[in-house]
Amino acid sequence: MGRICIGIYDRECGYARRLAGYIRRRCEDSLEVRVFTSEQTLKECLEGGGLDCLLAGETVRNLWIGCENLLAVRLSEEGKENLDKKAACIEKYQSAEQIWRKLLRVGGEELFGAGFLSSVQPEEETVFIGICSPLHGCGKTRLGLSMSRLLAEYGKTLFVTLDEFSCLPAILGEETPEADLSEIYYYYSQGSLSQTRLQMALCRWGKAEYLAPARLPEDLYPEGKPYGEEFIRCLAGTAGCRYLVLDLGNSVRGKESSLFSMCRKLYVPDREMPGEALRTEAFLQWLEETGLPGGRVERFVMEKSETGWYETADGAYSGQLGAVAERLLRRGGLMEGKEKE
Repeated sequence: MGRICIGIYDRECGYARRLAGYIRRRCEDSLEVRVFTSEQTLKECLEGGGLDCLLAGETVRNLWIGCENLLAVRLSEEGKENLDKKAACIEKYQSAEQIWRKLLRVGGEELFGAGFLSSVQPEEETVFIGICSPLHGCGKTRLGLSMSRLLAEYGKTLFVTLDEFSCLPAILGEETPEADLSEIYYYYSQGSLSQTRLQMALCRWGKAEYLAPARLPEDLYPEGKPYGEEFIRCLAGTAGCRYLVLDLGNSVRGKESSLFSMCRKLYVPDREMPGEALRTEAFLQWLEETGLPGGRVERFVMEKSETGWYETADGAYSGQLGAVAERLLRRGGLMEGKEKE
């Protein structure tokens, strides 16, 4: 079976090319994306059955009516949307990422199949990187995001937060996502987590991808236990990750037997403030008692100006926190000998 072929037609040729370019980068070699600049060429392709999906404006509606086995999605300029497969319509003037996720929602596994990204697999085993601290507001989330964005230049990278009250949506300015981490866990627990379902939930920041945090803290503890290593490894494998950066939050109970030990490096942010260094010392001692090799753990002091807690993710990444993230990754050997993609 050949690759799924998506066609894009719009009167604004530049718009069609930009949208096609984004989808090609998003899916690498898993899909074929064709841009049409004339109605005649599109008509000939449709008559030959050369497309599985078409994104196009209302002006060429007459060309796709009657085409069997074609998912036709109208690019609306009126701000209206209808994600019903029989009359699919997606607002044209929004980000390419939003259009892509809505296309997945419309087409789903019926069009793309359960494993349409199966060719996008890391050449090496996934590297898991953890960030954890007993301190609140020390910049864990922004640090993890910055690390993810840096690593994404070298391979497919996913950021996941297990923080019970995560600030992730606020600092990224993300609108309500299609699904969050707890919904993905539900599919996993039912044995029905597919690449298509995961792709519908993944959000994009730069080249890095991330999952929206669980909406409720109790969702992170199904049957009273935190998400385990098997689930996190399943996420990495299903997404085809080279790197997975895991924000382990502040709560550590139940994570010592699997989540900590699976991380190649565990970064522990600290602050030079009365009492906080003592809490970090106690945490490090606890890690040692659980048997985590000391060489995997790196404690470092975050200066107040470096935490980036008052900045957006973009501001933190382009400022001092981004420099801290790069320094830590290079010192840990996680960026050495790699070539940017």
